[in-house]
Amino acid sequence: MARGTIASDEADQDFINAVGFYSWNVAENRVYGDDVIAHVFGLSIEDLSIGMPIDVLVRYIDEGDKQRVAKAIHMAIVDGAAYNAEYSLTHPDGRKVSVRANGRCLRDVDGLPSIYSGTVIVQPALAEPIQIIDPLESHCRAALDLASARGHALAARYLSSALNMLTPDLG
Repeated sequence: MARGTIASDEADQDFINAVGFYSWNVAENRVYGDDVIAHVFGLSIEDLSIGMPIDVLVRYIDEGDKQRVAKAIHMAIVDGAAYNAEYSLTHPDGRKVSVRANGRCLRDVDGLPSIYSGTVIVQPALAEPIQIIDPLESHCRAALDLASARGHALAARYLSSALNMLTPDLG
């Protein structure tokens, strides 16, 4: 079965209302963060200690929120105003995570965007069961997105067919 439901485990409960801190070196496109940020975005603390591109973090933001969040972050970089947003993301293991985030982009001596720092607060789980997506389905969807973005129509068609086999009820 491609989809199932589980309750949040104890480790997830430890992160409810936890505050994660991050700093993004905008010029170098490197995000650094703590264990809460690593947990929320499915990264290792080692990855965040050396810095990860912002794209790695925002890729899991749910499609319904991604454009709004990207625009708010962009505006905070452009005008230096505070950023505040609530959004949901789908962790790489398939569980839903709801967060409240804030930040601000500081400027260097020349007035250029420099360091974007902020926090992410993990919100309590939704009342409904968490949907777990089969990892094979997740990987096929990611490959389909990549094939489509690169204009590989034949690969995209095969991946779509594979997804239809994995999730015939979504047809």
